[in-house]
Amino acid sequence: MIDAILKNKLLVVVGLLLLGFGLVKPNLGNFIPSNNNSIVSIDTSKVSKPSDPVLLEACGAVTKALQDSASRKTDGVKLASLYHDLASLIALDGEDQTIKSTLEIREANRLAGSMCRLNLGGKYPDLADACEKLVVAGLGDSESVLDTETRKRAVDTFMALSWACYEGSK
Repeated sequence: MIDAILKNKLLVVVGLLLLGFGLVKPNLGNFIPSNNNSIVSIDTSKVSKPSDPVLLEACGAVTKALQDSASRKTDGVKLASLYHDLASLIALDGEDQTIKSTLEIREANRLAGSMCRLNLGGKYPDLADACEKLVVAGLGDSESVLDTETRKRAVDTFMALSWACYEGSK
């Protein structure tokens, strides 16, 4: 008889908790693992303002091109992350070297956006041109094999692109 009373009380308590839970409807999305790849984050401590005045000036056009859209917050962070990753790829040297020339840098840059399925076509009409001008400001427009200095300039250029896109997301 005591077991039946305790069981009934337990059922009432559980029922009240479920009712309260249903009324409050808390968001449990933070507790459930997700395979959602559309959420991109970037370690902002690794994205810093370029020290080169030429790159910094070219960054202004990239930042301005992003600020014309309501979806700049997510698109800018995605682009900042992409350019940061490209800078890391270019920085690989020695046995891990993947990118060996400025032509390969441009090809990787061209392919990266479509591979990541950013779908930015038409959203930011001035962005592609502004990004290209920043790359030309940092690397020039001639094809060359990467030496230590050119590789460093390329990394700095893509880190500047990352910073500009992050700033444009604000």
